Amino acid sequence: MALPNFELLSLSDNASGWGPLSPTSSQDSIPFQQYNKADRIGRVADWIGVDRFYRRGNERYNERMYGSAANAGSQFDYIHGMDDHNFQLVDSSKPLQRNPQRNFRVRQMHIRKMMQKENDKRELANQSQNMKMKRSIAKEQQRAFKMWQRRGGNARQGQRGQGGRFGGDRPKERLPSVQVRPEWSVLEEMNLSAFSKLALPNIHDGEDIGDHQYGILQYYEKSMDRITVKNSVPLQRCAGVYYNVTTTEDTVIQELAQSGVGNVFGTDIILATLMTAPRSVYSWDIVAYRIGDKLFFDKRNTKDILNPVETLTVSETSSETPPFDGTGINNAKDLSTEAFYINQNFRRQVVRRNEDGYKLKHPRAPFEEEEAGESGTAYKYRKWNLGNGVNGKPVELVVRTELDGVMIGPQSELQTLTIKAFNEWDSSQSGGVDWRTKLDSQKGAVMATEIKNNSAKVAKWTLQAVLAGSDTMKLGYVSRVSTRSTQNHVILGTQYVKPTEFASNIALNMDNCWGILRCVIDACMKQKPGKYLLMKDPQSAVIRLYQLPEGTFESDRESSDDENSDDDDDQ
Repeated sequence: MALPNFELLSLSDNASGWGPLSPTSSQDSIPFQQYNKADRIGRVADWIGVDRFYRRGNERYNERMYGSAANAGSQFDYIHGMDDHNFQLVDSSKPLQRNPQRNFRVRQMHIRKMMQKENDKRELANQSQNMKMKRSIAKEQQRAFKMWQRRGGNARQGQRGQGGRFGGDRPKERLPSVQVRPEWSVLEEMNLSAFSKLALPNIHDGEDIGDHQYGILQYYEKSMDRITVKNSVPLQRCAGVYYNVTTTEDTVIQELAQSGVGNVFGTDIILATLMTAPRSVYSWDIVAYRIGDKLFFDKRNTKDILNPVETLTVSETSSETPPFDGTGINNAKDLSTEAFYINQNFRRQVVRRNEDGYKLKHPRAPFEEEEAGESGTAYKYRKWNLGNGVNGKPVELVVRTELDGVMIGPQSELQTLTIKAFNEWDSSQSGGVDWRTKLDSQKGAVMATEIKNNSAKVAKWTLQAVLAGSDTMKLGYVSRVSTRSTQNHVILGTQYVKPTEFASNIALNMDNCWGILRCVIDACMKQKPGKYLLMKDPQSAVIRLYQLPEGTFESDRESSDDENSDDDDDQ
């Protein structure tokens, strides 16, 4: 078998230059592949058709010198022509069409939820920070207020600014309850800060004195317990009489003093004022009579206005106390008058006045006038033994106490009531909380705020209930219909408290209260028989004991009696 011949192809040699020879007649139809001087010798093939990698510095040296190699050798590149027209889908089913409007709504919903979450987180963080800041500010204000109070109130501040600690919204100084005259001599000064350290333990509960119980008590209306903010009840204007007979004019006390029952006499509100003296801020005064070996705590006759002892102060111990006297309806005097009439109407409205009540031993007190009608208040005369006094004799205290109503207890027992009412005038100015938003859900917080802002008044109410031996205290929450008017009020709620338990809740120590009273009694019993005045200083925590000349305050009382007799003659 013959082997195939191996022949070498003929190669053209260009001896006159570089590159291929000029095309011949047989090679005319053969296209000429362009070449580039930047091509590197020894490279078999450039599959990517781009050669830009040889540079000098940051310049494209090869492109600048020999042209771009991006288009070199592109004659034989494959072009995908008409591929889009020849393409066919393998899956002939209809594609799933989505509603773009629905997708847009879903995205918007997700965005709103994310924004709401961010806003909630931001508000929660701000609220927590604001609450911490408010508590811190309240503590600082309370601390500053106590310091300011210990340094003499706003008397010193008024000399530098326009009317007190916060500028022109405060008076320069609080006025005394009675103007001190030059002929009055100061016998003793009692520091109220030292009163907090006094204690007289082992004082037993008071006992009723014989049959000296007077008045008729109406039964409590249980439907008043269902009052809430949503179903509030308007406060009615209930007709009635209010008796504020002083100690020395009380015929029952005169009878007891003459018969030798007790040697110290007073009413519950007068003694409660003395026993809670460290809590008071405003000025008050009490007249003390030393007659023989007996002592009578009395009050001045202030004609047609309330005595400072009987005044129901409003926001007295608040850090935002109202101006003592000034224009408008929210000064201290007008607020006290408003609180007094609210309490009188509230205690009459919450009992069944049209039904027969519970009669005590005597249906009417000797000082009550038959023509004037019933007062709705019962009086019990009680006695306590406070140990031996400065003269070695026992100190026997006789007190006229008051009760406001009765109710049937859970065991069908009869319970006596002391009925009082808080009043809301303007929470934005009083430093309190809005009752209409907080009372139903946070009654404890509302109560705590009222105790803080009215510490002296609440303590006196509690002591009156303890001295009277009351079983229960009924507290009401009465607010203005409009903060700009004092004419119309509504009852927003009621609450029961036990006097002894409530005393411990407000840090009212009975041993300390008895110790304060005993200290005042001893200070008065050391003096010779005569007439004296105990006055709380309006600017500092001090009680001063003044000796009064004979006939002091008698002219006011005589003129008042003359006016009453003239009125009777005219009738």
